[in-house]
Amino acid sequence: MLLFLATVLEQLDLALEHVSKRDIHNARFGLMLTDNAVELVLHQIAKDKASDIKTFSYLNEEFSHQANLNKALGRSFGDKVKFAKLMGSMTDEVFQTIVIMHGFRNEVYHVGLQHEAILSSLAMFYFDVACSYLATYKPRGLGWGASQKLPERAKKYFRGHASFPGGFDDFANGCAALAKACGHDPAETVAVLADHFDEVVSDQDTRIDIVAQGVYEGQQTTRSQAVVGSQAWPLAFSEDGKAFARKHGWTGNMLSSSIG
Repeated sequence: MLLFLATVLEQLDLALEHVSKRDIHNARFGLMLTDNAVELVLHQIAKDKASDIKTFSYLNEEFSHQANLNKALGRSFGDKVKFAKLMGSMTDEVFQTIVIMHGFRNEVYHVGLQHEAILSSLAMFYFDVACSYLATYKPRGLGWGASQKLPERAKKYFRGHASFPGGFDDFANGCAALAKACGHDPAETVAVLADHFDEVVSDQDTRIDIVAQGVYEGQQTTRSQAVVGSQAWPLAFSEDGKAFARKHGWTGNMLSSSIG
């Protein structure tokens, strides 16, 4: 377990190095490292609970979230974070932040979206939230083998003897130190997001004008109709849109907008 905790701190230390450079490429890498460190600990929370139930058989009879635990032990990040919240290890705000930032990380990594304007600030924000949350994790025990060695980056976070280099508080203290070292400024993050939101609204406003003005004679329409044509219609015929219509009493045609 001690080596596991050291590995997480090593990864967070490397993440800090990258997010602190404040450029998009380092921010992207730091964001992925941060998110992976969170996932490692979330999975460990599920493993800890499974170990408790196996060790103390009477807990199995009292535990009412076995299905959630089984899912958390799988590969789904969402199931892991839901289980951690279910076990009371995080607030609603932290839960929502982790879920949103994991989705953001997937957009940056898998989908390839850039998010240049906000990536650096959000990477720093997530790092701060992640370290503050991970500092609350309490290991069940600390095992150490004679042949094991602390990762070089993690050594500065542990204060024990060479034969047993860590204590129960070292991981929490290390996470807290990393959160402090990142120097995240919430006001800056809010300002960056607000500016980006203004840009998105302005960009969409311009696009609506372009659609309303049309290209050829006779294509001109009102801005309201431009919004309906470019935004509302695709939404109306999505599964969410159909469900909304049925909920509010619509009994008409539910066929695709491409028909008719």
